[in-house]
Amino acid sequence: MKATISIPVGAAYGESEALPATPESNEVQVAIANLVHSFPGGVAVLAKRAGLSANSLQHKANLNNDTHHLRVDELQRLQRASGSIGPTQVLAAAEGYVCIRINPVMPTSLMDGNARVFSAMADMVLAVRDATEPGLPVTRTQINRIEFHQGELIGAINALGALVRSRMARPEGGQQ
Repeated sequence: MKATISIPVGAAYGESEALPATPESNEVQVAIANLVHSFPGGVAVLAKRAGLSANSLQHKANLNNDTHHLRVDELQRLQRASGSIGPTQVLAAAEGYVCIRINPVMPTSLMDGNARVFSAMADMVLAVRDATEPGLPVTRTQINRIEFHQGELIGAINALGALVRSRMARPEGGQQ
């Protein structure tokens, strides 16, 4: 069996080494434009929900406009108001990451953290079993249940990692 290790670009190269070429694209801007222009009720309704000027938002979501740009906090407000994280998912994918919704509960101890991980794994395995055991086609509801439990498992793993990291001694420089 061979192991595959994936190292983020920023950690893999020294400061004097050239980074590998990654193609630049306007996919994030396209995703922002799609989010803004496809919102039910239009730009004005989304802008009002997000607490932004409809006119400014129209300009910032225009793919042919090079002078107005959406700030990160504005994108966050748009995504929260619309319920869609499409632009963030596109950006994450361009960098080799994925975005999923998680609702982690911080464990109180290492034992509690491990129990939460194993419980979340058991829930996900049961959801997969329930969806595939009858031999019938898997339904959208079953997929939604499996994806929910995947997120819970990832959240539990991340929360356990955060608990362990919080107990790491700080070196003299303050960085961890």
